[in-house]
Amino acid sequence: MLIGQKIIFSYKGQEYAGTYISSGKNTITVKLGSGYNITVDASSIEIKKEYSMEKGDKPGAETKNSGCGENGVCILTTGGTIASSVDYTTGAVKPVKDISYLYNFVNNISQFKLYHESIDNILSENVNAEKWVQFARKARDAMKKSNSVIVFHGTDTMQYSASALSFMFEEQTEPIIFTGSQRSSDRPSSDAFLNIEGSIHFASTDMGEVGIAMHTDTSDDSISLYRATRARKMHTSSRDAFKSISEPPLGLYADGKVKEIKNIRHKSDSIILKDRLDKNIGLIYFYPGMAEEDFYNLSYNKKAVIIMGTGLGHTSTGIIDVIRKLSRETHFFMTSQCIYGNVNMNVYSTGRELIDAGVIPLQNMLAETAMVKAMYLSANYPDNFVELMQKNLRGEFEDTVK
Repeated sequence: MLIGQKIIFSYKGQEYAGTYISSGKNTITVKLGSGYNITVDASSIEIKKEYSMEKGDKPGAETKNSGCGENGVCILTTGGTIASSVDYTTGAVKPVKDISYLYNFVNNISQFKLYHESIDNILSENVNAEKWVQFARKARDAMKKSNSVIVFHGTDTMQYSASALSFMFEEQTEPIIFTGSQRSSDRPSSDAFLNIEGSIHFASTDMGEVGIAMHTDTSDDSISLYRATRARKMHTSSRDAFKSISEPPLGLYADGKVKEIKNIRHKSDSIILKDRLDKNIGLIYFYPGMAEEDFYNLSYNKKAVIIMGTGLGHTSTGIIDVIRKLSRETHFFMTSQCIYGNVNMNVYSTGRELIDAGVIPLQNMLAETAMVKAMYLSANYPDNFVELMQKNLRGEFEDTVK
């Protein structure tokens, strides 16, 4: 049977309808109409009938790493929970290499032409600058064939990757939508399919920037689209883990259609990708009692350091002395550990001393966004680095969009 094949089967004297998910060594897993999965001994069930596909559905033909054609939606899988399933013979999580089953599990997508390319299978905590460049180049190649792009990514570091691509693509001809899931696609409570459904529809809009599409709340009512540079993972496990900080979502998907999309950058006629990133950028979370030696060691020989300061943007006095010593060679920028509000280093004497030592405040930019922005600017615009760090390029500052 093919993944996603609808079947009627008997089990313990009763007849059920469901969807075939997978087979283990001696087991079979079926999703029932209720949405719950059952995994049973394969010899204990009898397949009575295989449903014919509904009009518009496509069978689960093999599409393993087949690459992207033209004029469709190119799904790039990089790993993460959304691109994995449970191996019921071992209990371990394994990558899904054939995503054709989406036509049978994801509603409202039969009119779309989907392509798939598996470009990695990596835990998101292991993603780095080289991976961001790889993702960006694959997205560029897909857009050159008039495809919009969806990136399946682990949620833990998705905001870093999405922001990195947002800066690297100075112009883009199609939307790039990152999405993930908190629970794997074969679990009854999975958020994967609705996230994918919303992403495919957002990818068919006139948006010309990078976004993140995830559950709006814990129910399966809607998917929100967030600007990559203003999004943050706010919960470890909840299905509505992502939020847009200090600005409303760019769009909403519900009831099978995009309800709204606003305040976006629109598609360009050309693709401009600057795929160089400077890895010699630091991100330091200041904490009370932080040793000056530790701060020095983390900052020494860096091109730039993003400080996550307390409150309005502060560190201890001892740290200020270290910054003053290093600021001839290293640029220091201040963000806040607080989720909401602006850095304002003119209110207290500590802030003013930090400015005097060479620290540059970054208003309400998220620290993660500031780090990848610095990597992009240092590699591509070193002569205008400080000036551009303070300029809104991709909507990274609240309430303003270029």
